Amino acid sequence: MVTLNGLEKKFGNQHILRNITHTFETGSKTVVLGSNGSGKSTLIKIISGAIEASYNPPKYYFNKSFAAYEAGKYCSIAAPYMAFNPMFTLSETLSFHEKMCGFVKTTLISEWVEKAGLSKHQGKRIQTYSSGMLQRVRLLIAIASNRSLLLLDEPTSNLDKEGIQFYQNLIDELASDKTVIVASNYIECEYAFCNDKLILDKHY
Repeated sequence: MVTLNGLEKKFGNQHILRNITHTFETGSKTVVLGSNGSGKSTLIKIISGAIEASYNPPKYYFNKSFAAYEAGKYCSIAAPYMAFNPMFTLSETLSFHEKMCGFVKTTLISEWVEKAGLSKHQGKRIQTYSSGMLQRVRLLIAIASNRSLLLLDEPTSNLDKEGIQFYQNLIDELASDKTVIVASNYIECEYAFCNDKLILDKHY
């Protein structure tokens, strides 16, 4: 469970998020909706522990409580701004992630790599991948990770029709037990599976 109680984020004198209050129940699937500039990505980064809230940081409880600065140990995230080591191949990237974070025990990564259409590219360096290929890798690693909290920021960015179907299949098969938070700019295929929503408004 992740609880927000009056969370705020300021950059200088500018409020990006103001008085955000919401409870993401354990196992829930929630979409965070808002127009460009409403702070969706900022909120995802705060929940992930990548940046700090200015006031009233998130509170977490997944079998035990932990502080916001520890959130990275318990969550996985996929977002267009997430980068990989460009010199690693896909095989090396997957191997590194498995050692550092682990994958769901029932997951056969090789099968999902095939479903992603990336089997023939496993020996190529990540820096040679197209934006669509990179997004499939981000989604595979995040959704298949052995983490209780899954954060998805505009998950269908750079995906074609087949890529969107791949994303939806990953969610259907690997995210049923996870607490999922999706940030979306009202693109319904990204969050059709969600059962709750949080709407953000601009504050500047």
